[in-house]
This record gives sequence, structure tokens and C-alpha cells, in this order.
Amino acid sequence: MTLLKFLPAVAVVALLFGVVTILFVFRARSMRALAAKWGFKYVGPSAPSFWGFRGFRKVKPPVPLPRACHLVGEIRQAWNVIEGQQNGVSVLVFDSVILGRTYCTFIACQTEQNPFGMDTSPDRVIQSGGWTVLCRVRWLQIIPWSMSIQRLDDHVNKLRSGSG
Repeated sequence: MTLLKFLPAVAVVALLFGVVTILFVFRARSMRALAAKWGFKYVGPSAPSFWGFRGFRKVKPPVPLPRACHLVGEIRQAWNVIEGQQNGVSVLVFDSVILGRTYCTFIACQTEQNPFGMDTSPDRVIQSGGWTVLCRVRWLQIIPWSMSIQRLDDHVNKLRSGSG
């Protein structure tokens, strides 16, 4: 009888776990498709290691994010990492968690010139150490990334066309 009292709570936790797992699976699938569309390489992993999946390793992106970006904080892990070249420029796209609880999506280009143009709102452009990083931080969010697939595609298409 006492186990039945906990059944609704266990069901809710299982449902939430299932929904979040499905979100990560669909995001990874979409990021792989985007990498293929651009001719980039999907490095992975498809979910953050704190989510508890075995076999996922921490990936440290090779981007020296600027100290000026304290709003963003330290990146301890990244997932859905995509890397490639666009018009001779190294490009890195990834989802991450910053400050231990806030999701953020990054597009980083190894160039000192801003290839994204002036109109990047609501995204933020930071330049340092030969890199230009476009990021979007949402402090209040439900989904575990901050830029949609369409928005990522739009930004990389700007890089492709050189019309920043």
C-alpha cells in the first residue's frame, strides 16, 4: 500500500526523463543533418554527460572563449559539436551548459573579423584571441539549447555567402 503512494511521483519523474531524452535525441539528429547539409563533421556527443548516459565523454571545444564573456561563464562540457571549414574559416558549433545550469548554443569562427554582421540580435558576438564567437544565452528556458536549428542554419548561410 505505501508503494502506491509513490507511484504518481515515480510516473511523473519517468515521464519527464522520457521527454527530455526525446528532446536530446531529436536535437542530435537535427544537428547531424545540419552538419551533413553544410559538409561539416558531427563530432558529438549527443547529450551532456550530467544527463547520466554512459559512454559520453566531456568534450572541451578548442575555442579560447574570451574572459570578457563572464556573462557566458566557463564551458565545462559541450555536446552536439559540429566542426568544419566555411570559406577557409574554421567553424565550430556546439550546445553547452554554462554556470552549471544555463544552456547556451555557440557558433565560433577562427577569424578576427566579424563574419556575422551587425544584426545578430538577440545573439551576442564576442571577439578575442583570433576567434569570433556568436552565442545566445537564455536565462529562462525549458529546452536544453538556446538557438534553433533554423537560426543556426541562417547564421552559417551568412558565413557561406559572405554577407555578414
